[in-house]
Amino acid sequence: MGHGRANTFAFGDSENDLSMAPAVETFVAMGNALPGVKAAADYVTDSVQNDGVATALAHFGLL
Repeated sequence: MGHGRANTFAFGDSENDLSMAPAVETFVAMGNALPGVKAAADYVTDSVQNDGVATALAHFGLL
């Protein structure tokens, strides 16, 4: 798409999401993520049930 990894984010909670991590600048694991996903993450947010995506977006100043 013509741009690099700068300012890109991906969110995941299971092992099938790990393939996104190298493609983005910031990989965010949900609070309910598997331990391996949390270990690979740049940031761990709240669970899906506790609005983890919104929490992470606010943390990074995107919301």
